[in-house]
Amino acid sequence: MKKILRTKGFTLAEVLIATAILAVFASMAIFGTSALLGSDLKMMSVSKAAVLGSDALKVIANEIRFGKDFELSNGTIKYNSTSYGDNCTIKLDTDGQLTIVQTPRVPSGDSSSKTFLPIGSAAYDEVRISSVVFDVKVSEKDKSRQIISCTLSVTSDGTNTLWQETLTVVPLYQKTSYK
Repeated sequence: MKKILRTKGFTLAEVLIATAILAVFASMAIFGTSALLGSDLKMMSVSKAAVLGSDALKVIANEIRFGKDFELSNGTIKYNSTSYGDNCTIKLDTDGQLTIVQTPRVPSGDSSSKTFLPIGSAAYDEVRISSVVFDVKVSEKDKSRQIISCTLSVTSDGTNTLWQETLTVVPLYQKTSYK
């Protein structure tokens, strides 16, 4: 027995146990790494959606804050913009990009609409705006003041909402009508 104890090295049982423990740790590391990579891609999509949504809400906030003569009907808004001209509408195009469409009220030679893209196309990398809905409420304190709300949703695949936010703005010019 003393001869076995004096020998240096591992027994077969020790080697098998050490191998089993190493295999368990290796499988845990592989599973954890793949789970981290999957959540990383999801978080990147959510981050891109938040950036796009935030940029779109900044544009909408400025248009509402400085616009005039708002007409709200069925969740869409028409107004006179200080940046894009009279008779503008904030819309989504078929690709889910925010557009501001300016249509002349009185045809004077050129009666075509002008479409403006206030956010660069690079912001739409892998994500799209799925809906923009406007609402108007009358201030409870001052019945002559309207409060315009805009709910904006951003998606990557058209079905799952990655980011949604509601913005509430009081226009500086209070000539607002709604239906």
